[in-house]
Amino acid sequence: MSLSPSAKKICTVAVDHFAEFGYDASSLTVIAEQAGMRKASLYAHFANKDALFNEVMDIALREERLAASNAFAAESGVPLPGGEYLNALHPRYASSADFRFLLRTVYAPPLALREEVITKYRLFEADLRSLFIAALPRSLDPRNSTTLVDAYLGIVDSLQVELIYNSPENYEARHRALWEILQRYPIS
Repeated sequence: MSLSPSAKKICTVAVDHFAEFGYDASSLTVIAEQAGMRKASLYAHFANKDALFNEVMDIALREERLAASNAFAAESGVPLPGGEYLNALHPRYASSADFRFLLRTVYAPPLALREEVITKYRLFEADLRSLFIAALPRSLDPRNSTTLVDAYLGIVDSLQVELIYNSPENYEARHRALWEILQRYPIS
């Protein structure tokens, strides 16, 4: 869906607002005001809060897919892929409202939209799984590929939770430890 400039502005404001306050505490009136319009004008672009929230979620997922694709593309030829994506999680969380919104939404989804949020995120996880598997050496036994990708996705989940609920120091310690253990898995 191609958004008008006004709708894009609304989404830019909304992602910050949803990332900070979550779905339930967010206000369409405040979002409209911060976007420089009245609430009625916001409704000309989005039927309701759910429609705006879903659009912001779709934008955040597109951004995360792009970040993952770029990170895996930058690693071509490394024995164990996925390190660049993991290394970028903390800086992206610090700098990207889209990523903060996405993680808050996935790990604490609004009850009314829970199934839709989880379904959309599972599709992203499937994309991440595909990127990881495609980057593994072709000579790797398929059973080892399955173990590696499941362990890798477990690391991604763990680090995402650390970003939301813990300190940067805890995040860095967990990141180092988990990646070191995964790198010990026999790739050949």
